[in-house]
Order: sequence, then C-alpha cells, then structure tokens
Amino acid sequence: MTVVLSSSSPVASVAVFGPDWRLNCSKSQQGNNMASGALLQMLGDIGFSLEDATLCVADLGPGSFTGVKVAVTMAKTLAFALGVKVAGVTAFDLVSAVQSVAIPSRKGEYFLREPGREPEIVRALPTGSIGYGATFDNQQYPLAERCTAGVVSKATDPVDLIPLYIAEPSISKAKDTTVMGGPNA
Repeated sequence: MTVVLSSSSPVASVAVFGPDWRLNCSKSQQGNNMASGALLQMLGDIGFSLEDATLCVADLGPGSFTGVKVAVTMAKTLAFALGVKVAGVTAFDLVSAVQSVAIPSRKGEYFLREPGREPEIVRALPTGSIGYGATFDNQQYPLAERCTAGVVSKATDPVDLIPLYIAEPSISKAKDTTVMGGPNA
C-alpha cells in the first residue's frame, strides 16, 4: 500500500492506494501547517494500518514552508520506521497534473507551473490557471487523493527525499550580530 501525505496548503490530506494504484480510502481536514499527529490521526480515521505501507509519498511543495516540512518529515520517519522507500510528488500535481497551476508565494506573487514547463515565480496569472490564494474564487488545493503513479518521483531512501524549493528562503539577517552571539558578544 502507498501512503500519500500532503500538508503544503491550508488543507491537509492523506490517501492510501492499493498495489494497482486504485484509491482505497482518503480523508481531508482543514488546517494550516498540520502537525504530524493530525496526519496520523487521519490515517487512523480511515482505518489504515501502518504495517501495510510499502511506500510513503510526501507532498514536496511548493507551499507553506512548515507544512511542506511536516509531510516530508513524516514520510521519511514512517519510511525509516517501517523499512520502506519514500517518494515525492509536487503540490502542483496534487492540484492538477495537466493544467496550469498557481500556488501562493509571497504577497502578490505565485509559483506557476504550466504543463511541460519548469515552475516560475509570477505576479500575473495566465487565464485558465487553477490553484488557491486570494486570486481564485474556486480554490483548488493540493489533495493526496489526486496523486497518480505517473507523477510520483522515483522511490528512494528516506535520507534522499528533499522538499521542492523554487525560491530562496526569505530569511532576514540580524542587524546587530551581538544579538546572535557574533564576535562582539
């Protein structure tokens, strides 16, 4: 059984697929930056036994920095504990593998992935794109149940799975290095 975990958006979800990639069960829950305990609870709610896992798939983003880390860390932890491989899937593909998908970035910016092209950061969205954020009336969130075998990365060891980073982190540097234990401390 393949377990898919997604928590990169305000909607966290889990899905469990059988060997023929047929969806056996799925549950979705609202929440921003879901804790791994909530994802485990959702797996329990749908009656999944962790011992049945043969592959753990994580939503690699882009999306909420903390939310992406939760799904990736949980997939890696489960895989280590169960002795199985991990794989990743982009949040774009969990919205739609065949349409232009936009995911909010910084204020006024979106990560945009158009079919057959690499993701980019844009301010203006093309007509017909789908996704979530303030621009969209009909929000389409990444959902684990939309995962298909064709969009999952090659299975690998848990240590090798990393989130999808399209933009540099927006971390500011300390203005006064003595605050951070710099040379003047």
